[in-house]
Formats: sequence, structure tokens, C-alpha cells
Amino acid sequence: MTKDSINSRVALALDKHNKGYNCAQSVACSFCDLVDLDEGAVFRITEGLGLGMGSTDGTCGAISAAAILSGLKLSTCNLEAPNSKADSYRASKACMDAFKEQNKSLVCRELKGLDTQQPLRPCNDCIADAVKIIAERLFNE
Repeated sequence: MTKDSINSRVALALDKHNKGYNCAQSVACSFCDLVDLDEGAVFRITEGLGLGMGSTDGTCGAISAAAILSGLKLSTCNLEAPNSKADSYRASKACMDAFKEQNKSLVCRELKGLDTQQPLRPCNDCIADAVKIIAERLFNE
């Protein structure tokens, strides 16, 4: 993926967030064309991941989209003998690790600084970071 195409996806994700998509929806829906899934389906699948898994106490919605996208990209969908979990887990972990290294946390309330009044990263920056990380680690072929 080129720098320009990644930047276009960042802009798309931020536009979706400005329209009211939650952080997870914004990020995941900006990759629908690469996972061959309808945007409406991805929107519905990721709705509960926003606001740090719905409570600010969980994983940031923006980077949680990496777990969904890892499965959508890497799953073999072998229902009789599931055989792709390790690949999906590995890809998801790589995205999570990169996000945490960059932003010092994966937890929504810590990123927002809700307890300390010292935000580590605002939502729009978390969205941009997540899109870049996911593009580089999942879709940079």
C-alpha cells in the first residue's frame, strides 16, 4: 500500500467518524473493499466495539478493528476444521503491539485521560494511527 493510499484511508476513516461512526466502525469500514464485505455488515459487526468496548474500560475501538479485519482477511472459513486462528491472532497481536508501543496504552479511558486529565491520544489520532498500522501490517502486500 502506498503512502498516498494509506493517507486516503485515514481521510476516509476520519470522514466516517465525523459522520457519527464510532472509532471501530470508522476504521473497519475504511477497509471494506479489501475484505470483500458490505460496509453495512462491517458497520453492524463493529458497533459494539466503540467507546472502548462500550465502556471506556476496554480496548480502544479504533485499534480493536484490527482484530475484526485480521479475521476477515486471514480466516480460511474452514468450519469443519478451523485452521487459521493462529494466523489471525498473530496479525491482530502485531497491530495491537504496534499501537500500544506508539500510544503507551490500548485502553480507551487511558488514551482519553479520563482519570488523569492527561490524554495520551485523542480519538481522531487513534483512528489515524490504527488505519496506518492496519494498512502496513495487514494489507501491505
